[in-house]
Amino acid sequence: MGKVSRTLAAGALGLVCLGGAARADVGPNTAITTGGLVFANVSISVADLDKSVKFYQALGFEAGDVHALPGPVAKVLGAKGANAKLEIRFLKRDGVTLELVHFTPAPTGKASAGSARAVGLCHIAFRVDDVDRVAKIVKENGGKTEDAARTKLGAGPQGIDILFATDPDGTQIELAGPVKG
Repeated sequence: MGKVSRTLAAGALGLVCLGGAARADVGPNTAITTGGLVFANVSISVADLDKSVKFYQALGFEAGDVHALPGPVAKVLGAKGANAKLEIRFLKRDGVTLELVHFTPAPTGKASAGSARAVGLCHIAFRVDDVDRVAKIVKENGGKTEDAARTKLGAGPQGIDILFATDPDGTQIELAGPVKG
C-alpha cells in the first residue's frame, strides 16, 4: 500500500471512529459532495496533546473528544514499538478542522521546518484583526514569534502586516493582519 493510500486509510478509520460517537463531537467534515470527495482536515503530529490543545483553543478553536486509534493505524502512521498507541483530537474553527495526532511514546524529532523549499506542510495561516494581540496569545501559550522576519507590505487599510510564529512543537504559523498606524 502506498503512502497516500495508507494516509487515506488512516483518515477513513478516524472518520469511522468519530461516526460511532454517542454524542456530537468536533470532527472533520463527513458530508461527501457530488464529486465524491470533501476536504476533511489537516493533521499535525504533537509531542504533548494537552499543551497543543490549550494553544489552539487560545486561538479560538473548539476542541472535540480524544479518540484512541488501534495499534495497526499507529504503525501505518509511523509509530515505533510493539506497544505504540495513537490518540487524535479534532479542533475546529471557521469551518477548518485540525487533527492533532499524538503517539505514545511521543515522537522525538523536530516539527517540519515550515520551508516552502521542502515538500510537505509549509505553514498554517491565520488572518487576524491585530497581529500584536494574537502574537501575545501565541507567546502566552507556549509558542514563539519570529520578530526579526516581520514584514509590512503596503500601508493603511490595504497594507498587510505579516508575522511568522510557531506552535509549542515548532509548527510554522503565519499571522497576517492590517498594518497599524
